[in-house]
Amino acid sequence: MESPTNSSSKNSSALGLIIFLVVMATANIWLWQSTFSSPFSSPKEGDLPKPDLGLLQASSFIITNSKPNENALTEPLNVLVLGRSGGAYIAPNLTDTILVARVDTISKKIKIVSIPRDLAVKIPNNTKNITKINGLYQLGLNQSEEKGLRLIKEKAEEITGLTIDRFVLFDLATVENVIDTIGGVNVLVKDDIYDPRFPANNGGYETFTLKSGYRYLDGKTALRFIRTRHSSRGDFDRIERQQEVLKAIKGKLLSLNPIWDFPKLWSIYKAVKDNVRTDLSLSDFKNVWSLAKNIDIEKIETMGLNPENGLIAEDKIKLGVHAADILLAKNKPFDYTDIHEAIYSFVNSK
Repeated sequence: MESPTNSSSKNSSALGLIIFLVVMATANIWLWQSTFSSPFSSPKEGDLPKPDLGLLQASSFIITNSKPNENALTEPLNVLVLGRSGGAYIAPNLTDTILVARVDTISKKIKIVSIPRDLAVKIPNNTKNITKINGLYQLGLNQSEEKGLRLIKEKAEEITGLTIDRFVLFDLATVENVIDTIGGVNVLVKDDIYDPRFPANNGGYETFTLKSGYRYLDGKTALRFIRTRHSSRGDFDRIERQQEVLKAIKGKLLSLNPIWDFPKLWSIYKAVKDNVRTDLSLSDFKNVWSLAKNIDIEKIETMGLNPENGLIAEDKIKLGVHAADILLAKNKPFDYTDIHEAIYSFVNSK
């Protein structure tokens, strides 16, 4: 999945991957039930009624979707995955999860480029002022959701050098709700966990503890399990924890029978639809899920932008009246040439 030396925004990558898989699975639930047909048939997209769902309510400005009956992805699809804190948090519209999922159905690979939330960027049309990239959506939201999505989409393209084809925006609570809906997950906790500085909803800290052994985790505990930073082997342990939870969720989703487990599938759909927005087309959903459901979680490659790989550097800056820790492109602030070259090599590697 990801090496510890290339692991910026690991928590964000894990949360983004979870919701990406869940959204693909949920859309396929809708694809089946909306036709009132046998789950063993393969209805054409043109035969499907128009969805009346929060899940698929996308802002029209980004929709440049494929033709209605286009069934195959002939080129890689770059999906911007954004995770915001949601209403339970002190800053609900900061997008602390920012990643680009590159889906290639030809090579049968999914690659993830993770952008750290603390990366400082110039505010579009206001080059004298800067902000952290996780604040762009919130900044634009003061005008409209369309503006917020456009700001962060364009900035992600500027930083990565990739053309963003689609987006998925989700609330953090979605991950917790989905895990609860599928009945929690069973994972192996290799060592006792004691984290006295786990981020709390109010902006402060709380203590998170978990004993070693095989444990059943509900949504809230699973979310903490993959987000905690305190363990004996640091990043190695965190990567293993994320893989454990991802595999457990994927296993449960794939084990659900469209007929006998439909009430549970429908509950998953309801847990997702009000907290996820996307402009993925119906063909996109079918193609991406057909790949995602068969791919080994550990073989999903992830590239982070971080000081360890020399692409960005730590710095401090005054944002408003407060000093803030930020990240900047290493060789020259706001010059992403080296990042473009590294990402190009990563996404095109065999």
